[in-house]
Amino acid sequence: MMMIGITLSLAAILVAWAGQSYGAFAGGSQLFYQQRGQALQENFVIEEVFFNTTANPDQIFVFVRNVGLININIVAIYVNGTSLTPVSGASHGWCAFSGNSVSLGVGSVCDFSLNWPSTACLPNHCPWATGNIFYIVVASSRGNQVAYTARAP
Repeated sequence: MMMIGITLSLAAILVAWAGQSYGAFAGGSQLFYQQRGQALQENFVIEEVFFNTTANPDQIFVFVRNVGLININIVAIYVNGTSLTPVSGASHGWCAFSGNSVSLGVGSVCDFSLNWPSTACLPNHCPWATGNIFYIVVASSRGNQVAYTARAP
């Protein structure tokens, strides 16, 4: 009789512990799936990249269009693995610069002007040499990324 009582009390403790653990897991997974749902509604593309070699320092213009269903926040732009901060931007639609991020409205295009640092110039190999490849990545605050490959003029 005592063995049955011990077994039942241990089973009750196990059920209470498992229920509490599962409840915490379910709450976390609900938040995860809600955020992933928003990330799936977020969609943007790099439409075009232009190189300006007449400016000092050299500049790269990156045109990003929001083709998704919700507004996006662009938090990083990388060129050949180097993080560059936009110095200015022209808006074709709703594009707002605030701190380290840029908000881009649905259907809008933002033109990012990036200064290419002279330190990116390796010995006997400047980035503006004709035919050099530039790998550009734009990242959003929800973790989405879009990449573009451009050839120098």
